[in-house]
Amino acid sequence: MTIDSPRFLLLAFVVFGSFVFFFTRSQTPTQSFAHSDSPHTSTTSSTQRRPPLGSSADVRNATLGFESVFVLNLPERHDKLDAFSVAASLTGFTHHVIQGIKGQDVVNKSLPSLEMANPPKSEQGRNNIIGCWRAHLNFAQRWVLMRLVQALSLISMDRIVRERISTALILEDDSDWDVSFRDQLADFATGSRYISGTTTKPRSPYGDDWDLLWLGHCSAQQDASDQRRYVIENDDTVPPVERRKNFSLVPKLNELGYDNSTRIVFRANDGVCLYSYALSFRGAQKVLRWQNNIDKLRPIDISIGNQCKNDPKFKCIAVFPQLVDSHKPAGRQSRDSDIGTFDPNNIRAKGYTSNIVRSTRLNVENLLSDGKIEDQWPDMPQLTGPRRTRFD
Repeated sequence: MTIDSPRFLLLAFVVFGSFVFFFTRSQTPTQSFAHSDSPHTSTTSSTQRRPPLGSSADVRNATLGFESVFVLNLPERHDKLDAFSVAASLTGFTHHVIQGIKGQDVVNKSLPSLEMANPPKSEQGRNNIIGCWRAHLNFAQRWVLMRLVQALSLISMDRIVRERISTALILEDDSDWDVSFRDQLADFATGSRYISGTTTKPRSPYGDDWDLLWLGHCSAQQDASDQRRYVIENDDTVPPVERRKNFSLVPKLNELGYDNSTRIVFRANDGVCLYSYALSFRGAQKVLRWQNNIDKLRPIDISIGNQCKNDPKFKCIAVFPQLVDSHKPAGRQSRDSDIGTFDPNNIRAKGYTSNIVRSTRLNVENLLSDGKIEDQWPDMPQLTGPRRTRFD
């Protein structure tokens, strides 16, 4: 029985009903959970400013510290899935595949917005907005259903309630990351625990009170009501300023008092592009609820950014410069995207990935042969001394 079969979906809904019945019968007014849905606020308490030490080791497991890792891929793009699988295996993590959706396969009556009386009719328009939107919601939906079925079949009801913050990471099939991705995630996990207010040893290395972790984006802005930052200084995986490419607003690190080799983790209130992000179980539920009740259908990244901005109970944590970006391989540029139009005669002589210093994709041959890892920009300034971190 596959995850997408009618029998699985029926079982999932039966399981969900059983879970709701048990939960409502067993919950008492005095019980509480590890999460708080109240808007996060800054604090100067020393006990709240420091997350527990030594709790980032799990980011080095086969799922990078998440319960599952997914890659979003259109079934006909075997080439992209092949390339992703090689890069993931060289980094040492496993993944499940979420099939992409073509906009023409989404019926208009299933769209949430009353303003979509005249949705896009062109194939490109429907794929760009509707197909991409639905594919990301299928990730959230599948994660909710998988988690419920796994939990109810393998562990006790009490443990379901206690461990309802389980997490999943999704990456697009053309995403790329630094060869030191695990080290970066260890730093990010410390920052995420700090921003999420974790003060005791968490069940997740990323903390237990967040909804979305935005690892790969092309724009992210800090929440004005929460100015805390986890700062990683003297980081040789931070791209030079002149090599950074973003499509919208990002933190102005120099104006914040940081130098050009600094990366920060922060509470985000907006963002663009979904090269990679993680959802908690609670976050997946919130995304499904929000996206099916929006008043205007927008590209999914814009819509999730709006959710981070306009729902104070939806807790988003981002990193800048980003840890994941979109790889552009050598060859025909028309192969880059399945939602855009490109001249088939345009040939890219050399592949690249914006914002990633030691690209895994560009170092595949070196990783396979134990060769020397190459920087994407050999002329970038060479740093000396260890990487430094602090809580601002």
